[in-house]
Amino acid sequence: MRVRMGRGGAPSAKKSQKERGRAGGRQLLQLVACVVLFLTVFIGKGVLPEEMAQVGPQLLGVLRANTDFRGAFAALGSTMAEGEPVLDGLEQFCATVIGVQEQSMGEGEDEPVQVLQPEPVRVEEPEPQPQSDPEPPPQYQVGDVVQTIAVEGQALPERYTYDKLYLGEMETAEPVAGTLTSAFGYRDHPTIGTYAVHGGVDIGAAKGTAVRAFADGTVEFVGESEDFGLYLQLRHENDVSTFYSHCESISVKKGELIKAGQQVAKVGSTGKSTGPHLHFEVRLGEVRLDPMHYITLREG
Repeated sequence: MRVRMGRGGAPSAKKSQKERGRAGGRQLLQLVACVVLFLTVFIGKGVLPEEMAQVGPQLLGVLRANTDFRGAFAALGSTMAEGEPVLDGLEQFCATVIGVQEQSMGEGEDEPVQVLQPEPVRVEEPEPQPQSDPEPPPQYQVGDVVQTIAVEGQALPERYTYDKLYLGEMETAEPVAGTLTSAFGYRDHPTIGTYAVHGGVDIGAAKGTAVRAFADGTVEFVGESEDFGLYLQLRHENDVSTFYSHCESISVKKGELIKAGQQVAKVGSTGKSTGPHLHFEVRLGEVRLDPMHYITLREG
């Protein structure tokens, strides 16, 4: 069987006619593809904007841009007519459309380029809590226990207490500038050598040091004894009284009105004493209290 060849080894005219038919069919398919793509874009742009918005921000920008789709499709059809692969033509089509969209978005005044900024993170600050007013100090009555003191050992006799009692509001002063040498409560007595209760405190100070009134009051009595030497007692408000003994001299008399801090005597060593000091007592009614609850000793 003979096969008739054209120039350059090409097939005969009949075969060329068949190939042209195949090329026409291919072009028809390409045209259908273009139409489908065309309809997809414009349906998405005009009919289903919300659904197409889910495709992505770049495709949404293409659909919203004033793109010359006619020119883009004409270029796509020309590419396919020249026998180029469909995928290459579509790639060129997409590049053309996206390029036009990016240019229009960058140059147009009506649709400026928007740069998405991260939303600021809001930190919930705790609501300020209302501050409650400080609790007012307790309202004590004279004689109320302000502080309970527990001391091991032998219990104090009746009308003695280690507890701090409330004496009321009054201006007070230190009875003498000196040093505590013997505390309130049971002790070995320095002169008689027995274990006995001490109803006040001993404050060591130089002989002749001023002895001052603990608070405003009246000189209740002045006296002298073998045990206490020269002594005096002051009566203050709220049934409070103070006792001063072993004095070298006394400068006030019975019934005299006294102000807090006023000098009433001088430190001595009269009575049963081992050296210059002031024996000082504080009483509420008939109850002897620990004077160290109410004074602060300072060196003279």
